[in-house]
Amino acid sequence: MNFFTCINDGLKTVHKNYQLLFIHFSFLFISFFGLFFILSIPLGILFVIFGIDLTDILKGSFIEILLSSINIMKKFLIFAIIFIISLVIYVILIVSLWIYIFSGTIGVMCQYLQEGKVFNLKSFHKYGKRFFWKTGFFALFSVLIFICLTFIFGFISEISSKIVNFLNHYSHTLSVFFNVFIYLSILLTGIIAFILWITYTLFGFFGIFIKNLTVGETIRETRKLIILYPQSIGRAALLFVIYILTGGLILSFGSLLAIIPHIGTILVAAYQFITQFAHVYISMVVFAAFLSYYIRLDASVARTEPEQTLPLEEAQQQSQNPPPSELS
Repeated sequence: MNFFTCINDGLKTVHKNYQLLFIHFSFLFISFFGLFFILSIPLGILFVIFGIDLTDILKGSFIEILLSSINIMKKFLIFAIIFIISLVIYVILIVSLWIYIFSGTIGVMCQYLQEGKVFNLKSFHKYGKRFFWKTGFFALFSVLIFICLTFIFGFISEISSKIVNFLNHYSHTLSVFFNVFIYLSILLTGIIAFILWITYTLFGFFGIFIKNLTVGETIRETRKLIILYPQSIGRAALLFVIYILTGGLILSFGSLLAIIPHIGTILVAAYQFITQFAHVYISMVVFAAFLSYYIRLDASVARTEPEQTLPLEEAQQQSQNPPPSELS
């Protein structure tokens, strides 16, 4: 299939359902200022009203800073407990809101790509509520995979650094060669693993919505689909490169505006809102394009399965019905 057709489908999906852009941008706005509200007010009360000087706490070594922080925690234990509980509640609310918005977004995009229906708030709420728990549990599974990969690559990097330090005692040239070689190998392997993780995660989310799979079925079916169609990893890599290039281009404009004297800072501050909205737009287009690719891939798999099972059934019938014997 022509992958640029999928990108065109992604553009149409985002343009026809433009309300999703404002929903995601509002989520980013609420998340940022909610965290600022949660952190600034308690810390302001602690450092201004109670007269605690933060610069005095940060003086000294790391052990002294840690001991000073523990003493403050003991002195204002109730205040610290309230602050931690508030932060935990905020994180839970933000994560729950993200799962709801993400579920509604996939549902709206699926109904447009499959049925041609555009955004309406009732459908968004229906999908966000219906697939909330499935999306949340699969997202948790995907995060655990990412954490495991991070620990594995961190462990490999630590071992490689010890090997390089060991070789440095015998040959500086050899250690430099192995340092560059191992660094590039880990970097390339990390990029491939990250692209594979993105492909697996997105295919899993799409399978939950399109095939109405459970989380366990999604884990198994997604692995089989990627093994059967490994070219999907290349499609995900292409979309990732497009996202990186367009995002870098947008950020470069912000650096140019900062050079302008007097009004450069004001323009950069205003440009940050435009940049965030542009990043939301690019992310949505890339996401919708990969969703269109999955729908087309799933349709092709559904068409090829009957063609593969039909010869098998005919062979079984022929084996059960032996050919008639010739008359002598």
